Amino acid sequence: MAVRVAVAIVAALLLAAPVASSAQDAARMAMARVRLTTDPRLPVGCTTLGTIDDTSVKDLRRKVVRLGGDTALLSFPANDLERMNAVVFRCPASTAPAAARPPGATASPPPPNGAPTPHVPPPPPSGAPPPPPPTGSAPATK
Repeated sequence: MAVRVAVAIVAALLLAAPVASSAQDAARMAMARVRLTTDPRLPVGCTTLGTIDDTSVKDLRRKVVRLGGDTALLSFPANDLERMNAVVFRCPASTAPAAARPPGATASPPPPNGAPTPHVPPPPPSGAPPPPPPTGSAPATK
């Protein structure tokens, strides 16, 4: 009887291991796709989800993912040099950060050989602009 219980426990652990592993992989992938920036122009057109703070970049990324975000606008308070504050955003797929694309992938095909590269700015986002970040949470703009 004890052998059967031991076999059942081992089998349950072996079956649960791939599920836990794939959940960890998914969390790591989501954290790797988070874009951290100090440029307040980057999240224009993105939805503001909230604010977070931490002293660890890994934990900060984890909090961004928990809020459902993919971009965080960082600021650093002068009175606590170890702490990072962040406004969390979710950006539309069309304006998703370039870091989320695989290395070597481009947004559009390259121009034919010898043709100049045209610079066409993206269209402005539709709807009302997002509200400004809370006072003191974003770095000053130039």
